[in-house]
Amino acid sequence: MKELLITILYLKWSFIVLGFLISDSSAQAADPIELRAGPMTMIFEPDNAFLRYLRVGREDVLIGINAPIRNELWGTVKPQVSNLELDQGDSQFTLTFDALCKDRDIDFLWKGKLTGTSEGKIEFNFDGTARSTFKRNRIGFCVLHSSSAGGKAWVITNIDSSESKGAFPEFISPHQPAREIRKIAHEMAPGLWAHVQMEGDIFEMEDQRNWTDASFKTYCTPLEMPYPVTVKKGDTVTQKVTIWLEGEVEEYAIPAKGASDAVTLKLTEHAQPLPRIGIQVSSEIDGLSNTEIDRLKNLRLDHLRVDLKPPEELEGSLISAINQAKQLGVKLHVAVWLESEIEKELNKIRRIAKQHNAPIAAWFIMQANENQLQLAREILWDVSTGTLYGAPRDGISFTELNRERPSQLMMEIVAYNATPQIHASDNSSIVETLPIQGDTVRSAKQFIGTAPLVVSPITFHTALPGKDPLPGELPWYVDARQTSLFAAGWTLGSIKFLAEASVYGATFYETIGWRGIMDSANPPNRPAKFDAKAGTVFPIYHVLRDFSDFAGGRIQGLESTDNLSVVGLTLRKGNKVRMLIVNLKDRDQKVEIRGLNQPQITVSILDGDNVEKANKDPEAFNRRVGKAHASRQPIDLGPHAIARVDYLR
Repeated sequence: MKELLITILYLKWSFIVLGFLISDSSAQAADPIELRAGPMTMIFEPDNAFLRYLRVGREDVLIGINAPIRNELWGTVKPQVSNLELDQGDSQFTLTFDALCKDRDIDFLWKGKLTGTSEGKIEFNFDGTARSTFKRNRIGFCVLHSSSAGGKAWVITNIDSSESKGAFPEFISPHQPAREIRKIAHEMAPGLWAHVQMEGDIFEMEDQRNWTDASFKTYCTPLEMPYPVTVKKGDTVTQKVTIWLEGEVEEYAIPAKGASDAVTLKLTEHAQPLPRIGIQVSSEIDGLSNTEIDRLKNLRLDHLRVDLKPPEELEGSLISAINQAKQLGVKLHVAVWLESEIEKELNKIRRIAKQHNAPIAAWFIMQANENQLQLAREILWDVSTGTLYGAPRDGISFTELNRERPSQLMMEIVAYNATPQIHASDNSSIVETLPIQGDTVRSAKQFIGTAPLVVSPITFHTALPGKDPLPGELPWYVDARQTSLFAAGWTLGSIKFLAEASVYGATFYETIGWRGIMDSANPPNRPAKFDAKAGTVFPIYHVLRDFSDFAGGRIQGLESTDNLSVVGLTLRKGNKVRMLIVNLKDRDQKVEIRGLNQPQITVSILDGDNVEKANKDPEAFNRRVGKAHASRQPIDLGPHAIARVDYLR
């Protein structure tokens, strides 16, 4: 009973407001600092006071350590790092810095000290002082074990010094895998163990793959303790994390001989149908112009999604969505949020749908119990043929589906949404979420049986409410990167990993507006931070356009030697083959393709040099003719560039 109460309280807070991040995601990032401690390599990101990618060779020790200041709404205050000093030798270092976390009523300064020895021992010290009185939900270290640890053995030392043996969960754990932790040792590779000891608070672990984070997070201050807590001016917080290695270190620390600077992509034999790709109606701009209709029709989408929240504008929203679906020649997914007068609302929806001959392919009955879902079936069954029904609870995220698993009677079709920014908004963290989207699909299939699974909607911003924006800021539901090449590349990666997990369908973004894939010719006034030109498409559009020629085709695996740097996929339909490859980094990279029985390919690239022209005239850009390229020669990709590789088999 106590654990259930803790879970309810956690869901109540985290799902309402967890996604708000106090940061300027459009700001220029400082260069990461490469560090080495004996056999262990890592980087430090000054922008976020984040120690990342602790590795021995290619084996993950940790994916990161940070120390977030979380306000009473679970928002993370972005640190302002100053006074950074580094004393570094060939295989040891000392790094010190100040991190000021200041926003609204919060004013907290912490001093960080990182040391690494030639033996491979790391210490991270946190000494913080409150310079104002404020409320917090958490202050201090979060230790992130990589998702690659899933299934690997661990030994946990608890706060009472007892030890317990086990393993990191293979499939995504709905609840905390471990509590009251003092130290974690895990076998990162055969014969090689990593030890992580935490001091200064009580720590427990959650499986962050629930939110598509690529980690198992061991965080300070257990959730069963009351929050928010008032921090008084002058209060101090002191913590320390120590990491060391044990076992066959030398075997894994030796770099691969003759390693290439290029990322290698290898064609695999595994192939499956391309998911049914759709989009949401715009929440900002009503209706579509002729130009917008033509551009959207060129994407050959499967469906359009609309969310109905009775009684506000129910009729107008549904009729508009029906008309847009007919204009685009696509099916309609309708999410109905049930309220008090359920039967009356459902009958009204049925009347409108029948009157306008709505091309509905799926109903998502939100916030429904089994009786309410059965009522919806009885009322809506004859609206259109081939209709699927679903009841994804509150329709919030995979986490809720995983923790409150519906019965088989409620799972004719299953849906949950996805966003990469529940816990962090920096580019590196967002990229890390891509493979985990596939993990959520594979984990969901462990308990949904054969029900079709649709990840819907997928957005590039936090999906949950935060505080009202300050003057000149964007609202919590908009990210300035919506118009960027980075967002386009992330979208390509999302489709790749969802498709490889055999997802049934996926719904992305909106048609037009600042949460869409293009902008209106007459957009409303917005903060200057949202950089979009009226009447143009966003780079995301070009990614979806590149898929359109292969609608109904198949997708084939394309394995990368570094999923955090370059990913790609292969599309097949008839004798046509297309590879789409994205550079996920903000630096130039070379890409080599292996497994092609093809001497020459045709390559065309979307990058910073041509994206503005492409956005202005997407039709002309899509007609571009690529350049002939020897298949064994590396492809050069600029920052966040996307390559389209075509050939006939």
